Amino acid sequence: MKIFLLTFCLTTLCFQSQSQSKETQFEKAIALLSQGKYKRTVKELNKAIKNDPDAQIAHFIRGLANSDLGNYELAIVDFTEAINRDNEISKAFYHRGLANLELKNFEEAVTDFSEAIILKPDYYAAYNSRGAASNDLNNYERALIDLDKAIVLNSKDASAFNNRGVSKFHLGDHEAAMIDYNKAISINRKFAQAYSNRGLLRENINDISGALLDYNRAIANDPDFEIAYINRGNLKSSKNDFKGAIKDHSKAIKINPNYSVAYLNRAIARARSKRKDFKGSIRDFTSAIELDPKRAQTFSGRGLSKYNLGNYRESMDDFNMAIELNSNYAFSYRNRGKSRIKLNQTSEACKDFLMALELGDADASDFIKKHCNQK
Repeated sequence: MKIFLLTFCLTTLCFQSQSQSKETQFEKAIALLSQGKYKRTVKELNKAIKNDPDAQIAHFIRGLANSDLGNYELAIVDFTEAINRDNEISKAFYHRGLANLELKNFEEAVTDFSEAIILKPDYYAAYNSRGAASNDLNNYERALIDLDKAIVLNSKDASAFNNRGVSKFHLGDHEAAMIDYNKAISINRKFAQAYSNRGLLRENINDISGALLDYNRAIANDPDFEIAYINRGNLKSSKNDFKGAIKDHSKAIKINPNYSVAYLNRAIARARSKRKDFKGSIRDFTSAIELDPKRAQTFSGRGLSKYNLGNYRESMDDFNMAIELNSNYAFSYRNRGKSRIKLNQTSEACKDFLMALELGDADASDFIKKHCNQK
């Protein structure tokens, strides 16, 4: 996230009540920030804050530098310090919102963007970012209101059209979503995220060749955009190109080793491949769990790989955890039932099969007929 708000930092507001030497120190920090020398910016401002802990602008600029370094927790601390010293600076709320967004603190981000908008009602970037946060909270109707407003305030912002396309896609208005993605791309021909999102839309309407083309374009424009590799890998898996899928998910992991979904999807591809690499899939499922221990699908997938290796008791542990995390996950009940059959726990297995069927798993009926004396 490269954010430079030098005009804000060079206003008299920044330097009122500051000595000339402090002005020079701040100007040096701003120059370092604009040159992308974020660590040096932080070092310079550490000295300034040590000399004057109440220097509001020093905290703000250091917050920007920490954000650019990916130190979002530290950035939030700095923006909060700036706000505590002057709670009418809209940009401090806005940038704290962006840091919260990066940390997936979506409710906190919405609150910060709202504060920024109260202070500056025509703050289009805050409307856009609040809309994006609402998308992340699956509140697509609320997102649309903000994104419509952002576009009214600035009709040349590609990201607002892209974000509105996401809202419309999830609301099922695919035609309108396509129009927004196309508009975002017409404004910014190198907008990798818009290509990737349009690819998802095309895949959803069964335009597979168009989807693949968009994923390729996204990667060509941003070779380090891991989500595009994930989307392309999933598309390849859906076409039984598991070798290609594994390659794409591996690339995503290389770009971002902490991306749990990449490990999850690679695990699935490995388990479904011709090699039936269940051991490799278990390693990937385990990595995904270490990064995100609250996803039922990951435990259930690992349980199935353990089942396929004959480790029925261990598979039961994973299915139990999956059900604990999501008691409506039919797939886990059916597969736990299969493990119980292998462990001669037929009565309990039939309860699982019946629960799976009740939750909508039609395949469970075959197991009921076979093992539960029911027609």
